[in-house]
Amino acid sequence: MRFDQPLSNYTLFSRAFLAAFSFLTILSIAHADIPSWRNQGNGLFPSASLPTDWESNILYKTPLPEWSNGTPIMLEDRLYFTAEPADLICADRKTGEILWRRSNDYADMMQITDADRQRVAEMEKKIQAKSQEGRRLRNDMRRLERALDRNPDNQETRQALAEKTRMRTEVLAEVAAMRADSSVKDFMHPATHETNGFSSYSPVSDGERIFAAFGLGVIASYDLEGNRLWIRRYDWPDHRFGGSTMPLLVDGKLIIRFKEYAALNPDNGDIIWKAPSDVVFGTPKVFQVEGVSFLFTSRGEVIRVSDGKVMQKELVKVPVVRDWAVFNTPTLVDGVLYTVNGVEGEHGDAYAFRIPKTLEKLEKSGLEPLWHTEVEPNRYYASTLIYEDLMYIITRENLLTVLEAATGKVVYTQKITGSRGTSYPSMISDGKHIFVGIDDGTLIVMKPGRKYQEIARNNLGAYRSTPIVYDNIAYLRTYDSLKAIGSSDS
Repeated sequence: MRFDQPLSNYTLFSRAFLAAFSFLTILSIAHADIPSWRNQGNGLFPSASLPTDWESNILYKTPLPEWSNGTPIMLEDRLYFTAEPADLICADRKTGEILWRRSNDYADMMQITDADRQRVAEMEKKIQAKSQEGRRLRNDMRRLERALDRNPDNQETRQALAEKTRMRTEVLAEVAAMRADSSVKDFMHPATHETNGFSSYSPVSDGERIFAAFGLGVIASYDLEGNRLWIRRYDWPDHRFGGSTMPLLVDGKLIIRFKEYAALNPDNGDIIWKAPSDVVFGTPKVFQVEGVSFLFTSRGEVIRVSDGKVMQKELVKVPVVRDWAVFNTPTLVDGVLYTVNGVEGEHGDAYAFRIPKTLEKLEKSGLEPLWHTEVEPNRYYASTLIYEDLMYIITRENLLTVLEAATGKVVYTQKITGSRGTSYPSMISDGKHIFVGIDDGTLIVMKPGRKYQEIARNNLGAYRSTPIVYDNIAYLRTYDSLKAIGSSDS
């Protein structure tokens, strides 16, 4: 077997140009483009005017081949987004027509026969079935463990727990043996959580190329017409829950994260540097000091983009028992970084850090803590939204908290009732409303301000993606379709 080699005749950008390519250049690709996740991560579309009734203003609904949590990006009236397990899809923004679809699975990278593909697919199904059996047994074990906590002397419960433990051990051994089968092991997908999948990463673009990451440890580069420029597979398996740290383009480097942060050469995928990292699902926020770029991660690290040096770490509290539970993307507004982190029953913490104006001060003292506020001890999947003078955060269990951005003082909390889903999608604003997504399909439209004012509630079909907005139209990738929502005269 062999992996595809990067194309050698790609000359649209010279190395000299890429060396000088800065984050600010990315911002100015085109006013109409949305080249990275959540409109550079802040979720603000201040010039848009969106309807509050989304259900009655669906302009088109395009069926999609597979589900995904990934959010689209937009370039030149085309939408680019992902699908399970490793597809990159391009659709016409105005009509929703699928223009092309490219798979980036292991089998697409290697010399493999149709018979081999079928054998791998059959083994994947067997592994999936056995893994589900293992999860059911684990749930049984947890139920029995709780029963023993209540009554430690119950021998029948103790024996049942021992039997379930034995059965699960056997199941896990069977799964490991199937994954190690020499005829298929090089094509087998790594572990991931069924909620996350492999395609939660949104693509990123420099205006001429699309870069797509997948939880298989695969990075691929395409031109805008769907011609593959290069594809690479890295020996950095994702965490057993998968991954969702979006790729970034900063200073002519493609920043990715699977098991660790890495900077790649966008021309060919070669590794420029690696930086150590514990498990994290959120995407770093890029900031600059005197023209030098840095990453601020959800785990409270500051990493220099030029060489991967970790300048600071442990700026935020990380869960002890569930140390992998670090999810959302920090937000940058007016030189201040905002972030929130927590886990149920343990802690919840919101932070604001001011960025120093000089490199000397950053290197000497680091980011300046402005405030730290204890909030609801829960997971925060959705990223923070800063609108005017307020910070909006929401737990996975749909508890909304609004804080003063300047002080961290809690303004109000509001439990969003009537939904059975989880707040995975990140909030966005069109300058007049705030849109809150819940993965059972609920979309809450609320008025910004110092008290909770719900204006409308919609159901759009199950989704975990975050909407993007252009020309008074919102584009949302649900599990099974691509939707455009807005006025027909937009």
